[in-house]
Amino acid sequence: MSNKTEYRSALRSKKLIKESFIELLMEKPFDKITVIDIVNRANINRGTFYAHYSDINRLVHAIEEEIVDALCKLLLELKYPNPMEDPLPLFLKISEYLDESKELIYALLHSNNTSTFIFQLPELIARQLISSESLEHDIRLDPLFMERCRFYAGGAASLYAAWFQGALEGSLTDVAYTLEKIVKGQNNKV
Repeated sequence: MSNKTEYRSALRSKKLIKESFIELLMEKPFDKITVIDIVNRANINRGTFYAHYSDINRLVHAIEEEIVDALCKLLLELKYPNPMEDPLPLFLKISEYLDESKELIYALLHSNNTSTFIFQLPELIARQLISSESLEHDIRLDPLFMERCRFYAGGAASLYAAWFQGALEGSLTDVAYTLEKIVKGQNNKV
């Protein structure tokens, strides 16, 4: 078997494992899912599972790393002048990604209360807010400005988590518009 064929086979196996695991998360609690359940659903043998992941927790960690990596890449590609003055493009991009991955994220958040990506989301958002190209260098280094960015980022991650927990009505796009109003200090008084 050539290296290219082995690589494709490994990618295919990992994809089957992840898809099977996600399907199982939709059907039963995380602590009730076994490696046997996953391999039976994926129609692979246990050795194939263990060739890629030491256990189910490592599989969850790998899935969460993929989510964080995708969000990092997405936010790095997003270039606009001042996200603190105009945060909507940032929040819309995050909302769009979360919406595209909502089944996976919902399953992870509801299966494992220690989901790591939700804890990494504030730092990703804060980095994007702080790294604005239009900000003067002195402002970027101001500790109060940096803490303000972290504060908003933590609140944004909290609102996204609340949406996935069913505590907020509306869509993820609605969350983005709400976050914009919060960052800009607007209210809904008519």
